[in-house]
Formats: sequence, structure tokens, C-alpha cells
Amino acid sequence: MLYDSISFFCIFVNSELRTLIAIHCTFIIMKILKSLLYTILTFIILVVITSIFVPSYSFDEPKPFRGDYLHNPYKDMKPDYWVQANFHAHTRQFGGLTNGRINTNEMLESVYSALGFEHVGISDYNKINYYDSVNPSFIPAYEHGYGIFKIHQLCIGAEKVRRLDYFAFQNLSMKQHTLNRLEKQTRLAIPAHPSFVKKGYLVEDMKYLSNYKLMEVLNGFRISTAHWDTALSNGHLVYLIGNDDSHDVTDITDVATRFTMINAKENEAEQLLQSLENGNAVGVDFPIKYDETLEQKIKRLENDLPYITQVELKDDTLLISASKDFSKIKFIGNEGRVLDEQKNRNTASYVIQAEDDYVRAELKFKDGTTLYLNPITRHENETIVKQRLDRINWFKTIILWGIYISIILMIVVKVAKSSSRRVNK
Repeated sequence: MLYDSISFFCIFVNSELRTLIAIHCTFIIMKILKSLLYTILTFIILVVITSIFVPSYSFDEPKPFRGDYLHNPYKDMKPDYWVQANFHAHTRQFGGLTNGRINTNEMLESVYSALGFEHVGISDYNKINYYDSVNPSFIPAYEHGYGIFKIHQLCIGAEKVRRLDYFAFQNLSMKQHTLNRLEKQTRLAIPAHPSFVKKGYLVEDMKYLSNYKLMEVLNGFRISTAHWDTALSNGHLVYLIGNDDSHDVTDITDVATRFTMINAKENEAEQLLQSLENGNAVGVDFPIKYDETLEQKIKRLENDLPYITQVELKDDTLLISASKDFSKIKFIGNEGRVLDEQKNRNTASYVIQAEDDYVRAELKFKDGTTLYLNPITRHENETIVKQRLDRINWFKTIILWGIYISIILMIVVKVAKSSSRRVNK
């Protein structure tokens, strides 16, 4: 009898204990879920606030290149002054949170130097890397952007890092506003890998976006000639830059695939920047071989890499020559249309027609290397004025901001009243 009573008591106590534990666990889980919910809501509110309080821009219609003066960005080119450069590469930062794999500063410099690169730029995410900053060729740079649609900007010659970005959707006003703000803090604010994500920089965006000098047409992940031709066809004098966008220098396919040859006498920061701004540079798409070693790629670059020896205008005739015979050259104009194509030669020429607003060239070589040249463009005279299409529509901006503030205040008041009722209960 006593044994049965004790057994019943133990069962009762265990049952009550289990119930208490279950209630306590449920309480803890609810607190965690509540905290998580508040964190998510706070994040959403921050995203919304940073996204909506952007000036609303109006855009004028673009004007294509017009005039009798043909501008040649290579008019001061010296065929012996080519500097092999890459500006877009990442090292491991923020404890590996950003994608730099195992790259260290020393590894990156060592691999690129072995591959014949004279300028080795580091552009970590939202952070200026000052490694080797005493070098005369050092140019502070970083990749700006947190957004899920990879609407990033490569900032070369940066004075400081701009922390603000838009995490989700970006409309044309947001993209323009970012370029405008970055241009005040960096020498070159460059739309990076425009075609990387479909909802990133849209091809049609390039019709209206302005206030930038270069576009990353060649990137290790994408080639964005459609974006470039749209900008050029609408009268935006934008030159190209090519970069690996390297994240892992131990992967032979991640280095020396797409880069820039800059026509500068010395590997010195100001000379490099001026040549890039003036369009005196060439983009390189060097073919990938997946099974080669670093030593084999070094030798292939030494033996196969061609360079431009002539880009000359004689009246309205464009002459282009290279250090090696090219298998094909394409002359490209308005809307990316192929104007002429020539094969198997060392020198090619094209007579620029009155309807050609711009002409650029792509040279493909027998080993698969392709060189991308900056465009010859039409202007009224030698004084080139770059068009700006954007202007803040203050009337629309003030109305929208007023609506946003009203909605936010209504939500705050409602939440405050709800909290007050719970406290009174």
C-alpha cells in the first residue's frame, strides 16, 4: 500500500515537473521567436527607410554623339607603353564573411606579379585595403554595395568608403543617386559587372544613367557589351575597364582572364588614372584553360598576349594594328551593330560614315584572345562636354517624402497605442 502511494506520488510529481518544463521551454521559445521577429521587423524598417528617402530624379532625353569632329582616345598612344593591370580582386576580410576565399594580400600580389601584372589592385567589399600603400602605383579602391541584386560600384581612387546602400530593389533614381554620391568621394565610380544579375543594372538603365566615366565591361563573371553599347548609342562618353574580379588566386581560372592594358609611360598612380579617364586603355579577354598550371599560364601570357600598336585617324579612316596577326576584327557602331568585319590580317581600316555616331573595335586572335578598344566618337569640336541627364524633381520628392513620413508616424502611433493598452491590462 505504501509502495503504491509512493509510486503514485512520484508519477504525479514527474508529470507536474514535465508540465512545468514544457511551459518553461515554450516561454523561452516564444521569447526567442519574439526577439527574432523584432529583429526582422527592425531590419525591414531600416531597409524601407534607407530606400524611400532618396530624391526622386527626372531624366532628360539623351542626345547621341553629333558633329564633324572625330575624337580618338588613342591619339597620344605609345605602342611601347603598356601597363598590365587588374583593379578588381578580393582578399579575405571580416572573418571570411565576404567572399575572398583564402586570399591574403601577399598571395594576391605574388600570383599577379608572377603573371606579369605591373599594377595589382585590391578592391575588398566596402573597405579600402592599404596594403603596399607606399608604392607609387598604389590607388585606394573598394567595391561598394550590399544589395541582393549585385548593383555594385567599383570605386577607384577612393577617399573614403560610403557605407549607405540599398539592400533590395533599386529603381533608376536610386542607381543615379548612388553614382552621384560616390562621385563626390572617389575619382572613378564604376558600375561593376552590369550584366551579373538580371535585376541589377538593366540594359535600358544605361540610356539615362550619367555622371560616371568608366564601365566594367569586362569582368571575370560577365561581359557587358550590351550595356556599354546602349550608353554609347545614347551619347554617354563612357570608356571601358576590364577586371578578373578574383576571389581565389589559387584557382587558375580566376586570375589573368579579363584585365586592362593601360597606355602609360610608368606604373604610377596618376598616370594610370589619367589614361583610364582619357580612354587610352584596352580591355583584354584572355582564354581560359582549365587544366593548366600557374607556370603554364605565365608562359602562355608571355608568348601569346598581343598588344595594340596603332589606333590612328587619317581624315575619316580609322587604322588599327596589333603586335600579332588577328584572325578577325569587328568594327561596331550604334546599338552594337557590326559595321564591318575583316579577317586574317595585321592591320585593318574602316572608313567612318556620316551616320556612325561612334565606332569601336574588337580584335580576336588565333589563340582566342580578344582585345576590346574604346570608341571613336563624334563631337561638335575638340571641347568635349559630357551630358548630364539627371536632375532632382523636388516637387515629387517632397510629396513622396511627406507621404512616407505620414505612413511611418501612423504606424508608430498605432504601435504605441497597442503597447499602452497591454500595459494598462
